[in-house]
Amino acid sequence: MISISQLLFITLVGVLWVTYDAVRKVLVNRIKLLPLLIFLEIGQGSIYFIYSYLTGNLIFNTGYLLPGIVTAIFAASGTFLLTYSISISPLSSVIPFLSFLPFFTVIFGALILGEKMTLFQFLGLILLVLASLIINFKGERVESFSALFKQLYKDLVSEKGCLFMILTSLLWAFAIPFDKISMSFVGPYSHALYHSISSAIIFSIVRIYSKKTPWGTDKYMMGHNFNSSKWFILIGVLNAAVALLLQFIAYQKFDVGFVESYKRAVSLIANLFIGFILFKEPMNKFKVFGTLLVLFATILIL
Repeated sequence: MISISQLLFITLVGVLWVTYDAVRKVLVNRIKLLPLLIFLEIGQGSIYFIYSYLTGNLIFNTGYLLPGIVTAIFAASGTFLLTYSISISPLSSVIPFLSFLPFFTVIFGALILGEKMTLFQFLGLILLVLASLIINFKGERVESFSALFKQLYKDLVSEKGCLFMILTSLLWAFAIPFDKISMSFVGPYSHALYHSISSAIIFSIVRIYSKKTPWGTDKYMMGHNFNSSKWFILIGVLNAAVALLLQFIAYQKFDVGFVESYKRAVSLIANLFIGFILFKEPMNKFKVFGTLLVLFATILIL
């Protein structure tokens, strides 16, 4: 049985990722995509290196290589797609589709780690996915459930960022069990360090080689605007460094499917209010109903 303090710990992780999503939403409209990702990962890696070195947590084990490489590739790909997604679509419309992340995580957690969930927790996951679709609904009137889902599908296809967010969920979900395996060799502090370094390297390689493709000439590849955004960058680096480390610690202590389910429920609700308050994104009856559905799903997950 999970304690209140442990639940508050995972809640904190969810809230930290919400604030980081909001900061990324601001930064991605000021700084080009790949330079931004590279800078953030280098910043996080620097923090992890200093902390690990000073506390004696800098560890390496050859057994780490395979799971470390797998999680690095899939996690970096997911991060790229998420940042791209929030740059082309409203935050409150695309973030709900990260509710597919715990659903996929439960599947991969069961296949790779042998983790299990109760029937009520699995029903809660289904409700989370349903809530994300309802929250994204833009229609005003429907006459039947079939009409509702037809309209939901239409909205999903029309908002390009939503499809990228679902793919992000799939990539991250596959990486998460390998995060847990990786930490069995080096612990959360060194894994966070290697994770950030490898992500920065991957983003740098993509940026170099994509100059020969259409990516090399579009707005996501060219230009920098670091000076006018330095405080947001600093906040983003510190926020991400703490959020990622605490998330890895949570993965060590609990089933990854449970962590992602509860964390995503917290993030889903908080992101709606941040999108409404900070970015003036509209709040309608479908988002309100979806939020209530998330609360009920959270009760089942617990």
